Amino acid sequence: MTTRSPLTHLLLTGALLGGLLLTACAPSEEPEVGSSMTPQPSASAVPPSTPGGKPKPSMSGPVVPPPAKDGRPITVRGLVERVELEGGCTVLRADNGTTYQLMGGDPNVVKPGATVRISGRLRADIMTICQMGPVLEVDSAQPA
Repeated sequence: MTTRSPLTHLLLTGALLGGLLLTACAPSEEPEVGSSMTPQPSASAVPPSTPGGKPKPSMSGPVVPPPAKDGRPITVRGLVERVELEGGCTVLRADNGTTYQLMGGDPNVVKPGATVRISGRLRADIMTICQMGPVLEVDSAQPA
């Protein structure tokens, strides 16, 4: 017969309890082996649709454009705003309804309250704290 130290007993007890907790937290709706149960999407996962079968656009929050290739050049016109979030973010509320988070640009032109025309590049490789829309790196800006 072997004797185990209190530390060994504690580690074994912790491992067993951890396994029991994981088992208790596991999903209980798993199909039995050999059953023909097909998973169904939840109602919240299916977006509402129009009679044509297209999803209804959401009327809340900023419009998010479809994903673009990183660095794709665009030109857009809109109103520059300063959003006081996490130290402040400069955004462009474009005339088409899209909100872009601006990066760079002449501060004498790209300033809150100014209506501007901005040429730049969409940057999908940059994450920000503000998360106010796609990041638009300003190449040039002029009053609109």
